[in-house]
Amino acid sequence: MNALEIFKNALLFSLLLILVYVLYKRMIRVLSKDRIQAKYPSIGNSIIMENGHGIIQVSLKQQSYLIVEVFTSEGNQVFVVNEGDYPIGDHKFSFELSKLSSGRYFYKVTSPHQESSQYFDIH
Repeated sequence: MNALEIFKNALLFSLLLILVYVLYKRMIRVLSKDRIQAKYPSIGNSIIMENGHGIIQVSLKQQSYLIVEVFTSEGNQVFVVNEGDYPIGDHKFSFELSKLSSGRYFYKVTSPHQESSQYFDIH
C-alpha cells in the first residue's frame, strides 16, 4: 500500500466516524425529547366567557404546581387567578370579567416545566 492509499483510507475512516458520531448525537437528542415530553406532557387549556366570568379550563396529565395569570396584551400582569398544586385531571379557574376593561388580554398557565397561553378579548 502506498502513502496515497493510506491517506485515502484514513480520510474515509475519519469521515465515517464523524457521520456515526453525528447520527448518534441526533438519535440521543430525539430520544431525550420524547422522554421529556412523556414525563412532562403538554398543558391542555381553553377559556370560556359566560355569565360575567372567565373560566380557564386546564387538563393535567400529571400532578403539577400551576400558576394561572392574566396579562394585558403588552405583557403587564393584571392579576393571578390561582396558584397551587393540582392533581391529575381537569380543573377550572374562574375570574370576574368586570375586573377587566375592554381590550385584548391573555392568560398564562405555568408549570415548573412549561407554560401555555392564549389571547382573549373583552368587549
